[in-house]
Amino acid sequence: MSFKYIWKKKEANFGPAIGTEVPGGTHVTCECVLKFNGQYVALRRPEAIPEHEIPEKAQKSGKPHLYFIHGLPRWGETTEDYVKRVVQDQAGVGVKSFRVVDLYMGVYPDTKQWFIEPDLIVEIDRLPVPGKYGNEVIEVVTFTKDDIPEDFGWWNKNYLKEFLEKFD
Repeated sequence: MSFKYIWKKKEANFGPAIGTEVPGGTHVTCECVLKFNGQYVALRRPEAIPEHEIPEKAQKSGKPHLYFIHGLPRWGETTEDYVKRVVQDQAGVGVKSFRVVDLYMGVYPDTKQWFIEPDLIVEIDRLPVPGKYGNEVIEVVTFTKDDIPEDFGWWNKNYLKEFLEKFD
């Protein structure tokens, strides 16, 4: 006899994959912080992350900002399959190894959309080169914890430093 789950306290329970964001719904996405030869790697993109809006601070500045790899897993993908696909698609490089370092969750105030975001450190097999990977990458920037650039689209420099100090 099989057990029938009954959710009474709004526990996470997901139905079939659908094509649009649902106000009050949930999505899972991952932030992949790239690393090569001991340095972190960010990609300067005029149009932000593929299939994602341009952050307000990037719009206001009118300049291309830096981004890590970020995107939605496809239904049924393993973590490894997801990481290899999204890094190849958005940076044109392979993955040597990866590790999940945090699970960030929150609710967007405007859509009440609940996001579940595993954060990963991803060691890549070579340095990316500028080109079109979902959208254009015009510069590849390497840095350490001691020289974090100011112009990330989504990350605040101080928060990124705290994140890297804590998890890497």
